[in-house]
Amino acid sequence: MNNVNLNNDNNIKLLKNFIKDLSFENPQKINENNIFNNSNSDLNINMNVFYRPYNNNLFSLLLRYTFDCSSKENKKNLFNLELDYYGFFEILKQKNYDQEGFTKSGLKMLFPFVKEIVEDITRKGAGMAVSLNEVDFNLIKN
Repeated sequence: MNNVNLNNDNNIKLLKNFIKDLSFENPQKINENNIFNNSNSDLNINMNVFYRPYNNNLFSLLLRYTFDCSSKENKKNLFNLELDYYGFFEILKQKNYDQEGFTKSGLKMLFPFVKEIVEDITRKGAGMAVSLNEVDFNLIKN
């Protein structure tokens, strides 16, 4: 199997990364938070990325990852998570400016952090861990 999240790009360097904003809500009552409700659910997942260039071969990415989990049975909201994860990068080798390439390479560096945060928060806050699949960043279009 090919690891699509492996970053083999030495054209950029991650200088700083952190959670910019995080919101998690679990509105379930104690008797509703059970394995049946949580495993019989629909997930609505959305991921957006925002690129911002800076002077001196620097740029940033903001990865906004959101998902809502609702019951298949009664459509009631089980929990939702919104995460803005920030990365600040240096361009080491710039043959020509390639925003799409920098974005894809930067996302490959940031996604493992996002994956770990989402899985940890849902395991501790929702009563079940939501495991994120790998994302093929080569499919992303600007």
